[in-house]
Amino acid sequence: MDAEGYTFKPFKYSSHYWVLKMLSEEKRALSILDVGTSTGYLGRILKQNGHCVVGVENHGAWAEAAKPHYDRFYEADIERFEFPFRKEFDCVLFADVLEHVRDPTAVVRRALPALKKTGHVIVSVPNIANIVIRLSLLIGRFDYMERGILDRSHLRFFTLRSSRALLQGVGCQIIEITAAPLPIQLVFPVTERGIFIPFHEAHYSLVRIWKTMFAYQFVLKARPGLSPRVS
Repeated sequence: MDAEGYTFKPFKYSSHYWVLKMLSEEKRALSILDVGTSTGYLGRILKQNGHCVVGVENHGAWAEAAKPHYDRFYEADIERFEFPFRKEFDCVLFADVLEHVRDPTAVVRRALPALKKTGHVIVSVPNIANIVIRLSLLIGRFDYMERGILDRSHLRFFTLRSSRALLQGVGCQIIEITAAPLPIQLVFPVTERGIFIPFHEAHYSLVRIWKTMFAYQFVLKARPGLSPRVS
């Protein structure tokens, strides 16, 4: 993976849009644990919005870029990190992270004690069942790429069902699920112009109607409290 890290997706309906929207709904300053910060693009915005943010990142160059945007920072491998926090955070955030680890269930389970009694976890993961991947498989192709659902660094793949099962399996109750469309603006920057707004709205309407087929990513908000189970 290159030293520049991942790209912030500022446009409407992206996974980052939904993460920030979910956090803004609290209408107060939050304490947030950002697990897997990349270069700190979310931490920077969250800090600017008045939140207290703690970050964890393993990649050396990304960690150095991210540190200035956090109140505290841990340069550590999240698969080995012990999460030395107890009832400290309003939110534990896994934004575009769990697909990069070997055992995402174990990572989430270890992080949950860091939440306050009223806290919640937000997770965003790519949708391996997206129509683009389905069509590629139909013609016998499963080619890894530098970015996207088949990012070369992805170790785990998720559908809506398996992402829900992960959170339910560690005893979380899912309270909100949103779907993000393909980030066409990253591939074709010209589509960020206002004239393309109707196209993006139509695209998102399709995603909302049939999440499992057309979602590029799922963003799930959950809170602990259930007996661990898998549905």
